Amino acid sequence: MIYLVRQGQTDWNLLKKFNGCTETELNQTGIAQAKQQAENLKNVSFDECFCSPQKRARQTCEIIYKGQIVSDERLAEINCGEFEGTAETAEAMKLFWQAAMNGDKGTESFKDFTKRNSSFCDMIMEEHRGKNILIVTHAANTRVINYYFSGKPKDYDFAKAVAKNGEVTTFENCKI
Repeated sequence: MIYLVRQGQTDWNLLKKFNGCTETELNQTGIAQAKQQAENLKNVSFDECFCSPQKRARQTCEIIYKGQIVSDERLAEINCGEFEGTAETAEAMKLFWQAAMNGDKGTESFKDFTKRNSSFCDMIMEEHRGKNILIVTHAANTRVINYYFSGKPKDYDFAKAVAKNGEVTTFENCKI
């Protein structure tokens, strides 16, 4: 089974700011969210744990899991370019995703972002199928990973959030 956790809340999440590459730390709510998942998952025996190299994800992961953590660059949040640190208004989100479609305004292209996350998922399916895997990453990554393990539905909405900060999504019988 795959346990996909979105990193706990940071002040930038609370303030609804774009947070791609900027290193931010969990706030007290984020720490509490991670502790709650640690409690929820305490009876799961994980075979492997993978985490984004970014501090907020690593903090979340270290609270949940006490074993060896494999840091994987493919799980880093999308580069928000010029949008980094600005308010996530509806208009700004629309402009960000338009820019990300082509890698404009310093953003990582959505195609490249999807490719690196799918590469990670391919590795999980090839090397860790049938094992209990913990993955701790970020909002945009959870969307792509959910898409992948849900069987790549044609009508998938990448704009829709998969998990709130600190939430876990599980995949038992992946459709690939």
